[in-house]
Amino acid sequence: MRFPRFLKPRLLAALKSHPVVFLEGPRQAGKSTLAMAVAEELGLPYYTLDDLDLRAAATADPRGLLAQIGDRAVLDEVQRAPELLLALKAEVDRDRRPGRYLLTGSANVLALPRVAEALVGRMAVLTLWPLSQGEIERKEERFWDLVFAGRPPFSWPLAGDWRNRVARGGFPPAVMLDRNARKEWFAGYVRTLLERDVRDLASVEQVALLRDLLVLLAERTGSLLNTSEHARTLGRPRSTVEKYLRLFERLFIVLRFPAWAKSATRRLTRSPKVFLADPGLAAFLMARPNWGALLETFVFTEVTKQVARRPDAIRLYHYRDRSGREVDLVLEGPSGVVGIEVKTGLTPTAADFKGLKRLAEDAGSAFAHGYLLYPGERALPFGERLWALPLSALWA
Repeated sequence: MRFPRFLKPRLLAALKSHPVVFLEGPRQAGKSTLAMAVAEELGLPYYTLDDLDLRAAATADPRGLLAQIGDRAVLDEVQRAPELLLALKAEVDRDRRPGRYLLTGSANVLALPRVAEALVGRMAVLTLWPLSQGEIERKEERFWDLVFAGRPPFSWPLAGDWRNRVARGGFPPAVMLDRNARKEWFAGYVRTLLERDVRDLASVEQVALLRDLLVLLAERTGSLLNTSEHARTLGRPRSTVEKYLRLFERLFIVLRFPAWAKSATRRLTRSPKVFLADPGLAAFLMARPNWGALLETFVFTEVTKQVARRPDAIRLYHYRDRSGREVDLVLEGPSGVVGIEVKTGLTPTAADFKGLKRLAEDAGSAFAHGYLLYPGERALPFGERLWALPLSALWA
């Protein structure tokens, strides 16, 4: 079953203005499907570096391969031959017509300094995450208009079995599977991730340690990152844990987000939060589901997917003051600061808004609105610019 991908209009627009567009994101998020659809629509030839012969040619003679495939093409899974990206610089400098190459990759190749330097100013970068709830429901979300407007409708459709919605995640091959088949799919996904994708990036011998770290990160998704504690838990040097964490980040499986503070300097001194990029994968890896952490991960990833489609600069943070008052998610953009707290309970209370009220004080005039997302069906006011909002507002 093919789902709509709401990033497609932005992708097509980028191809009209840039000679190279790089579509990045986790494996199995749907990049190849979207790239093939765009290739068909625009009449571009499609090549994948999962093809062993093509990959060998790209590694041995990247300039020769580019000359052979022509001056416009889709090149899938380019992280498997980063040499090709350096060759693209010379080709694009020769001819800067827009829409020449659409690249896709399951690893952040821009983390390689030589590659990033070579393609600066020549390439637009877009991130395709797993399916959003709106894409699954085939209805584009209106969440951004809602949160910055600040006057939500009173009643909303119920989120239904939100635990099942969270546990299925957003990877297209897994969304339509039943629980048992989905477990088998995630098992294969993790195996390929650890045994192939990580090794494409670095020489890693301790696959068991990689899995242990991934499970630990899943168990603590939505928590403050503490690599020293992780190292003690795993009995490994902190440098090793940090190295493997960076590998997971390059594969778009683990995301870390900084703390918000009014001062940019203070942001640098505070611990980031770490999330798995898909709540379904996190649920699969947990020994027992922690629904509070999973729901926060679900909300965080849904917002991240919607941010990726927007042309305006919206940055995501978390918030924690010195006394421990927290806000799960902070959005900072041209229209100000919005705080989002997440609760699993069906009855919101004034006490649930302590963190949001503290954020409002700290942000001052920049504070736009604060929301508590909960699995109910009514939007309820809890003070000036503060609302309890049904979970389904994310996609309904």
